[in-house]
Amino acid sequence: MKKIIIACRAYYPDVAGGGEISTKTLSETLVALGFDVTVIAISNSNKKEVVDNVAVHRVAYKNVYWSYENKNMGPIKKIAWHVIDSNNVLIEGELKRLLKEIKPDILITSTIEDVSSVIWKVAKAQHIRTVHILRSYSLLCPNANMFKEDNCNTRCGLCKVITLPKRINSKYVDDVVGISHFVADKHIENGYFPNAKKHVIYNICLDYVADERVYNGFATKKIKIGYLGRVHKTKGIDLIFDAVSQLDSQQKAMIEIEVAGTGSEDYISELKTLAAKQAVTCHFHGNRKANEFLDSLDLLIVPSKWNEPFGRVLIESMGRNVPVAAKTVGGIPEILSENTAFLFDDAEGLTQVINKYLRSEIAFNFNLDEFKTDNIIRKWDVLLSN
Repeated sequence: MKKIIIACRAYYPDVAGGGEISTKTLSETLVALGFDVTVIAISNSNKKEVVDNVAVHRVAYKNVYWSYENKNMGPIKKIAWHVIDSNNVLIEGELKRLLKEIKPDILITSTIEDVSSVIWKVAKAQHIRTVHILRSYSLLCPNANMFKEDNCNTRCGLCKVITLPKRINSKYVDDVVGISHFVADKHIENGYFPNAKKHVIYNICLDYVADERVYNGFATKKIKIGYLGRVHKTKGIDLIFDAVSQLDSQQKAMIEIEVAGTGSEDYISELKTLAAKQAVTCHFHGNRKANEFLDSLDLLIVPSKWNEPFGRVLIESMGRNVPVAAKTVGGIPEILSENTAFLFDDAEGLTQVINKYLRSEIAFNFNLDEFKTDNIIRKWDVLLSN
């Protein structure tokens, strides 16, 4: 039985987003496959416990703050955190001790923030095979999104300087796993992971798959178009309003836009004003359970402006038999490779997609084979068993 350490910046019940959810799912999946798994998670104190059959070593952060817990730091503290985190020698000793104590065959770094890329150098010194999962752009960009007013085509000088230790330490990684080809290639193009074998393994997103869509607004002429996720300017929700406002009056009268997710009150107020100005019907629901919300829709729209590394919500929607229209950014086109008619570049393109969908001129192909849990588990088993 191979012994595996999974290192991450936070572990359940400390959950900030999809990274933590995916880490927990992977940990439990590997335990079920028969691997001996221990999680090393950064926290605000040292603690050992077992979480759903997974051994968890929580390690107190060794930086000016713990990024999971502190979101509103001033610019000086933020810069200090990034400089330290790039190659955190303050946590290096504790990582050495834990790796020597646990003696893993394989180290998997699932989220590298707060853990620091220094762990790769520590593992290499102890002859431990290292696998890193690319879930974001945190190795390339301090903001982890490579987005300012638009997607960054190249990295600025500050990003290159602050992340240089990460790029140097990436030479110690043996296998790099992208949650999409896009995110893996973006790092390799920038000189990261020169000695690593590249793999692409999608996140586990599917549970129960619906045989047919639960809601059918075509029967009542009350078409529900939805957005599910963080309510933020980079997510492009305004594109939905722009697109629907350009439909003919008969189509527009049938459509209700449903938004599930949280964001700043100021931005939500701004969106409400925009919806009213463009005379589109829109409801904001706050947090909703994904499947419950998806089951109330005819069409999900993912209008992200930034290069989404993956796009978990697309697969969740497909699993509920709800068609997805999405912007051609990041890893999204890979997921919709069999549904290019549902891809768009701007509001005008989205108007055309909605128009064709309402007229039944395009149909969605629900081929989930690539995203099925058994297939993803098999890929992880093959990678780690070699």
